[in-house]
Amino acid sequence: MAPFRAFIEERLVLHNNGVKVGPMALYMGSRSQWKEYLYGEELEAYHQSNLLTHLRCAFSRDQEHKIYIQHLMNEDGNLICDYLHGQEGTFYLCGPTWPVADVETAINQSLVNHANMTPSEAKKYIRAIKEEERYVLEVY
Repeated sequence: MAPFRAFIEERLVLHNNGVKVGPMALYMGSRSQWKEYLYGEELEAYHQSNLLTHLRCAFSRDQEHKIYIQHLMNEDGNLICDYLHGQEGTFYLCGPTWPVADVETAINQSLVNHANMTPSEAKKYIRAIKEEERYVLEVY
């Protein structure tokens, strides 16, 4: 969570200095909201102030069926496509390696569904934004 908190804090400083900041979506996942919602109150406050435009939390163990960030990303395919493709935004994924493939599949599907790309074009686009360092993985 630390890198994302730093991104938000940097945006706050920029905003407070009169710099226009664009939209920002944060998909945060953990097992339980009640046990592992790191900086939850702070994130909610940033979201309320609209500095953090979209806050989507996946708490995998708080309900009978598991919900992960890629599920929420699939629901928000149009938003993902707009931010990454339409607005040429940057995507960061930090945390364990296990969701990497599922998250990339969600991004690929958003490009197919909302940018009218074929699956191979979407894969090529993702590869290109990785090379441009607009798709960054900090996983362990």
